[in-house]
Amino acid sequence: MSKSLQSDALLFSALFNERGVLALLIVSQVIAIVLAFSPNTDGDIWQRLGVISLFIHLIVLVSTSSLYLCRLFLQKHTHFFQLAYFFITFIVSTIAFSILFSYFAFDIENREQLVFFTLRNCIIVFLLTALFVQFLLLYFENEQQTKALSRAELDALQARIRPHFLYNSLNTAAELTHHDAQAAEQAILALAALSQAAMRSGQNVSLEDEIALSKQYIALEMWRFGTRLQVDWHIPNELPALLIPCLTLQPLIENAVYYGVETSESGAVINVELHVTTGYLTIIVSNPITVNETKKRANNGMALDNIRQRLNIYYKNKAQLTIANNHGVFRVKVVIPKRVENIS
Repeated sequence: MSKSLQSDALLFSALFNERGVLALLIVSQVIAIVLAFSPNTDGDIWQRLGVISLFIHLIVLVSTSSLYLCRLFLQKHTHFFQLAYFFITFIVSTIAFSILFSYFAFDIENREQLVFFTLRNCIIVFLLTALFVQFLLLYFENEQQTKALSRAELDALQARIRPHFLYNSLNTAAELTHHDAQAAEQAILALAALSQAAMRSGQNVSLEDEIALSKQYIALEMWRFGTRLQVDWHIPNELPALLIPCLTLQPLIENAVYYGVETSESGAVINVELHVTTGYLTIIVSNPITVNETKKRANNGMALDNIRQRLNIYYKNKAQLTIANNHGVFRVKVVIPKRVENIS
């Protein structure tokens, strides 16, 4: 078994999704077929198969349902406690259904046969459960390794985002100290908020907080660009209580500033749209394409690739980031599911 049995993660969470339930049913039915068609069995095989199938499926479904109902309680305990509870649940269910089925489904004539019948079933279930636990532990350890790799990759991608606006913002704050002390103070406070957000790699924040952070970033950049930078917001009056990965919207706006405003002598208007549907959040950020070829940035798209990779890690490839370049307007559209996949 696993050498690390003290984490508070749930070992058998894989059983509580569609694939896990389907795997349990298939394995249970295979075991029922093997037992029904074993040699030296009396009576009608198909009737015996039906009874054994019902017997095993009831044990599995009742035990799994009990584990599901207690998942929050179990998650707070060690893996050793979870495994003990796992075995006890299946054994207790086996004893209960063995006694119940002995009265109407199996030919049990006396107490000795009942004890032998129940004990035999418990031994079989214990061995099968032990084998199944081995596969669960292997799956759990592989999932933890995958999350760790995703966490490391996400940290590396996040680290590539931080220097851009931090470096520019520090320069802005330094320049303001010579001209407007109050503005410099506000710029430093905004920079502190952005720095704190940059360090919250892998955490989720409310949609309202992400929008507030993006507005702080815009306010900071306005000290640099003045009237050259304008942002037109199209967001719902009432934002839903929705969690999204930290620094989802802000890098999109930063990309628009970097390629649409900074490279243009006359500035540009950045449009930010948010659309909330039943299962998805859609973010659209658009900016005019610069016509100043002398200031045109190289490697345009690297920042968006970075954002796309981060979203793919967060949402396990369920998020979409598309770009369009039509009629002199560069448009980035991000569609993400409302449910965040936790990889921490």
